Amino acid sequence: MRITGTHVYTLLRCPHATALDLHEDRAKRRPVTEVEEFVRQRGRTWEAEVVEALGYVEPDYPRGAWDEGASRTAALLRDGVVGVSQGVLLGERRLGIPDLLRREDGESAFGAFHYVVGDIKSSGRPRSDQLLQVAFYSRLLAALQQRAPEYGYLILKDGSEHRFALAEFDAVLEEVEERVVELMEDRSASAPFFGSGCAKCHWSELCRTELEAGDDLSLLQGMTRGLRTMLQRAGFDTCAALRTMVVERAARHTHLEPTLLRRLKQAAEARAAGRPLPQRRSVQLDLRGAAVVHHLYDPFRERMLYFGARYPAGDEGAFFGVRPATARDELRCFLQLVGELPPRVPLLHYGEALPRWFAEAVRDEHAVPAGAPALEARFVDLGRRLRGAAVYPGPVFGLGDHVRYALDADPERAGAGDAAAMWAERPDGGHWLEAKCRADLEDLGRLLLEVCAAAEVAH
Repeated sequence: MRITGTHVYTLLRCPHATALDLHEDRAKRRPVTEVEEFVRQRGRTWEAEVVEALGYVEPDYPRGAWDEGASRTAALLRDGVVGVSQGVLLGERRLGIPDLLRREDGESAFGAFHYVVGDIKSSGRPRSDQLLQVAFYSRLLAALQQRAPEYGYLILKDGSEHRFALAEFDAVLEEVEERVVELMEDRSASAPFFGSGCAKCHWSELCRTELEAGDDLSLLQGMTRGLRTMLQRAGFDTCAALRTMVVERAARHTHLEPTLLRRLKQAAEARAAGRPLPQRRSVQLDLRGAAVVHHLYDPFRERMLYFGARYPAGDEGAFFGVRPATARDELRCFLQLVGELPPRVPLLHYGEALPRWFAEAVRDEHAVPAGAPALEARFVDLGRRLRGAAVYPGPVFGLGDHVRYALDADPERAGAGDAAAMWAERPDGGHWLEAKCRADLEDLGRLLLEVCAAAEVAH
């Protein structure tokens, strides 16, 4: 086995996924979904466009013959080609296949020039895991050309180049590589933990089965890896065990705040009950007569695909929807949608994405529409209210989890939210976007009435 850039990239997200990549039978991974394949194809298309424009040469070698690939890559670099795409870099127990190797002036073992590493990403901003992956490749390149590159770079989806100093990643890369080696040598050096990234992980079904069988503490709302470790050391290995916890005694033993422990115990009780446990709340603005607004988004193109509203938010609410034709139409369409609602009515939404987009759209608009700035004061985050209204029977990472736990409904009965970009490119995409937005608005209205309002009535 060799450490690869994928192992380095994955470790920051989930050490256990790295361990499974190293040791487990790949046939146990769940199948790639249609949406995931759509996203991957977008990335592949973008990468191919960048490489074609650059005109870099790619080494030719039999599939999986890494030694031969590394030899042909080294030959191209010694010849001083302008750039190499998908070159193979080998080191002791290490394998790297960076997207780009670019020639720069400056002495190396190859002559009066050397190379730097770049990767092509379909994200709009650089992430630490992406930068660390380039740093890993750069170490392999440094050994080959006997010169450490001073910088690495990413080409982002807008075509811009983001450079960064490799020296800033030396210490963390050492730690990451040591951890990967530890996992390589000892599979038991990690354990699964249910987190927000699990839904997109190809090992998710395998891990979830193991976690459920063990009644693992990570299946509780509010749990972290650190808290799980501390509770396990105190003898609370399962959710069922946590229900028996005497909070004051456990607080003395673990040095954790009693309020936190009480909340975790409630989470264990909610899991056992299979339903949310309402929480005492201070008197708040009655929002049952509010409107609820929602959007569907394409993160790759950074486009609002659809806006929808329901007024009033409850069961008998009327639906309003609009689909912007272009990015330039987004703000106008949203204001048109809100204009269908009574003035000054609160606008419920889930999460920070919609008001953040609106603030940026208004700021970027050359001529700010009348009344637009005042609209921001009408936004009310229903997600924040839901988090405080109850303790849920499992971790809540988004709207879908609130729908599953609080309404016992399928949040994807009209399709998955991250499928919006895929459907938007199809001839019948408009019908799908409307149906999905209607379903989400229905869920949001029910959450308002059955969780937020019910919690206030109950106390």
